[in-house]
Amino acid sequence: MIKKLALPGLFAIPMLLGACSGILSSEQAAQQIYLLEPVALSAKNPAAEELPVLVFALSAVPGLDTNRIQALDADARLNQYGNARWPDFLPETLTSVVRRSLVSSDRFAAITTATSATSDGWELTLEVQQFYGVQRVRGTTDRVSAVFGGRLQCGTQDHRLDLSASIPVSEERLSVVVAAYQQALDDVTNQLWVQIESRCEI
Repeated sequence: MIKKLALPGLFAIPMLLGACSGILSSEQAAQQIYLLEPVALSAKNPAAEELPVLVFALSAVPGLDTNRIQALDADARLNQYGNARWPDFLPETLTSVVRRSLVSSDRFAAITTATSATSDGWELTLEVQQFYGVQRVRGTTDRVSAVFGGRLQCGTQDHRLDLSASIPVSEERLSVVVAAYQQALDDVTNQLWVQIESRCEI
């Protein structure tokens, strides 16, 4: 009788070891890193002899300060696209891309990230309020939404900025979704440049 009771315990040991090995071993897919590229900006008017120095700062609302590529579902839950990520946290990633776009305009003597502008410098602050896929049904992305708010100070002028783009997603493939992110960022950046040119003398 004792031998019969001992047998199940002997079989349980290898099963338990197998379960532990499954937990400890990573079965997740490798991280997929996606780049966002700057857009080339061109000015309507000739460059001034003395170009301004621009102080630029970008932040993100809570929930978006991550390097994960995200979607917002119908229940207001932020979900991740598998193991897909930006190269850095979103504020750092977008700071780099938007700054390089502004540099391409050749309309600034320098673009810095100092804490505040000099007396004759300009200041641009942006807050990323939306930068995610929108899913009415979880697992199906309808569009990518990008919404930035901010402030532009040039000389004695102070302007509020409201920038937004909504790009439809035709297919639930990560490459297609990321392409929509790129289009949304391009759209917002071009809107930003139009407002800079129309509101400030360069």
